[in-house]
Order: sequence, then C-alpha cells, then structure tokens
Amino acid sequence: MVNKKILLVEDDQDIRETLVELLEGEGYEVLFAENGQVGLDKLSQASDLPNLILLDLMMPIKDGFQFCAEKEADPKIAHLPVVVMSADGHIRENQQRVNARAYLKKPLDIYEIIDIVEKYCV
Repeated sequence: MVNKKILLVEDDQDIRETLVELLEGEGYEVLFAENGQVGLDKLSQASDLPNLILLDLMMPIKDGFQFCAEKEADPKIAHLPVVVMSADGHIRENQQRVNARAYLKKPLDIYEIIDIVEKYCV
C-alpha cells in the first residue's frame, strides 16, 4: 500500500487512540488532534498535507462545524476531503452542512471505517 496520511480530529481519547491503532495497523500514517483548533494548527504546520480528514463534529474549543468553516476558507487546505463522525441523530444533514464526503455513525464500526478510509483516502 502507498503510504497515505490521515488527520484524525477527535476529542474522546479512547476513540482517538483506538482509531490511531486501527489505521496505523492498516498502513496509514495518522496525525491526530483533540479538537478543531489543534487540527487546524497541525494542518497549517504540515509540510505534507493529509489525504483525508476524519472529523468528530461535537468537540470543545473548536467543533467540527467551526473547523470546516475555517478549512473551506483556506485555499491551501480547502480541497482536503472530510469524513465526519458523530452520534448525532442529524448526521446526514450535518454531513451536507460541512460538505463532507461521507459520515460514520457512532458507535463506530471497524469494517465501515476501513471501507470509507480506503474509498476516500486518495
């Protein structure tokens, strides 16, 4: 597999650690952030941008909606595909609201995560 890079923005430490372990085990390089502000900071400092952003919507400091608004306003990173993750019952509407390629409903399904990452991490 060609080494692909993912930015994971998730405030729940257990979910974040599990996803990092899972994705690294599948051969992906994973950068991670505990909120949207840290995620944006990592993107602005990255010399090599990720191929995909996995984004939780409900987080403290800067949520997924604010993250996406700022991402879309920055021409350097606006093109990066986003897959949202949420337990929110309105995830399909929220997916459209943040212009995400796909969504993952929490609790997350390992096989669905891998399928979606393989599809959109290009």
